[in-house]
Amino acid sequence: MRAQIVLHAAHGLPNERIAERVGVHVDTARTWRSRFAELGLPGPADRKRSGRPPP
Repeated sequence: MRAQIVLHAAHGLPNERIAERVGVHVDTARTWRSRFAELGLPGPADRKRSGRPPP
């Protein structure tokens, strides 16, 4: 899903259209698009979280 958002963004689609195509909320598309723009390839990766690690 994150890769699809980034690829659609690279083709110049607006966040609203990306969200429709991928099936996510526009805020989700905006978040992943901006993280990729800010951080490059590591941007779409999960960030470290506090609390107990998953099993």
